[in-house]
Amino acid sequence: METKYKTAIVGGGAAGLVAAARLSEKYGGGVCVLERGERAGRKLSLTGNGQGNITNSDVSPEHYRSGKKGFPDAVLAAFPYESAREFYRSAGIFLTAEEGKKYPLSKQASSVTDALRFRIEKAGGKTAFSFRAVKAERRGGVYIVTAEDGRRVTAETLIFAFGGAAAKHLGTDGTAFALAEGFGHTITPLYPSLVQLKTETEPLRGLKGIRAEARVKAAGRYAAESRGDLLFTDYGVSGSAVFAVSGAASAGGVLEAEFLPDFSERETAAMLESRAALGMPLTGGILHNQLGRMLEKRAGGDVAALARLIKHFCLKVTGSLGFDAAQVSAGGVNAEEEDERTMESRLSAGLYIAGEALDVDGDCGGYNLHWAFASASAAAAHIAEER
Repeated sequence: METKYKTAIVGGGAAGLVAAARLSEKYGGGVCVLERGERAGRKLSLTGNGQGNITNSDVSPEHYRSGKKGFPDAVLAAFPYESAREFYRSAGIFLTAEEGKKYPLSKQASSVTDALRFRIEKAGGKTAFSFRAVKAERRGGVYIVTAEDGRRVTAETLIFAFGGAAAKHLGTDGTAFALAEGFGHTITPLYPSLVQLKTETEPLRGLKGIRAEARVKAAGRYAAESRGDLLFTDYGVSGSAVFAVSGAASAGGVLEAEFLPDFSERETAAMLESRAALGMPLTGGILHNQLGRMLEKRAGGDVAALARLIKHFCLKVTGSLGFDAAQVSAGGVNAEEEDERTMESRLSAGLYIAGEALDVDGDCGGYNLHWAFASASAAAAHIAEER
């Protein structure tokens, strides 16, 4: 069975739903989302621990990385935070007022998914479920997408919004990249990001379950820094600060934790010396007891050495918990092969690639979803204006 559309969108995640919501308002039933699962937006509904951290009040380019330097800049400039806020309002979603991370007022990510689905359905847009695309080709001036079960969809334009390789249980296992490769696109190496890190474990013996505030720096594929919780585990480290920098070192590298981030090394040493003068355990009342005892043992009772260790606690990173545990994947379709303003393929006219499928990843804090929405909006706008 074959069905013809103006635009077909492979993937019913954040980018696919936004593209469909925008295009269906112009083309109605001429737009169809091809979703491999039985429900669209499953990953979107779980974002932010289900609360929906969907954007950030600061979405400047320094929060993003790509194999092509500056690639995200044009799209981000065309779709700043203010544009995201207005788009959400037009869909009936209002955002929280605090600066930084932005959530829907409902604090339910599913309310965003529901609003996008409603907008698509109201405009007449279609969704084909359990459509696992296994082949895509261009023939006779149109795109033909074939599902595993034999269904075929024909469209004048095609958007790949199939996501990355993270969260296999939600349908993004990386196999869809083969569709882009079929048009000659190259895929840059994929890495887990926003994920727990595996490290050397000998220095962490006895610390499992202990949480501490720290400034964390990671050096690997690039350098990253964040402040927040650091949680010790039996395999390495987790916590908000680790998640934020994990993309830099998920393939290996070095992690440096600075405990007591509000105090300098000199101030830390002074606190330790005052306790030593009182004949008290050096780190008692300053750090968690078990963490403090471990650091004291490593410093051998030397106050200056202990202060340095508190401010520069280094661990070798051996890997991560992998794509199954990651929130997003870094890497993807080579950005050199895309138009940075429209997301149109430079290899096949009328083919667009958006969201996590591209070699663009952002920091933790709503940045990756903002990229998905911004890149999908750029693709949809170009299709509506030019085709």
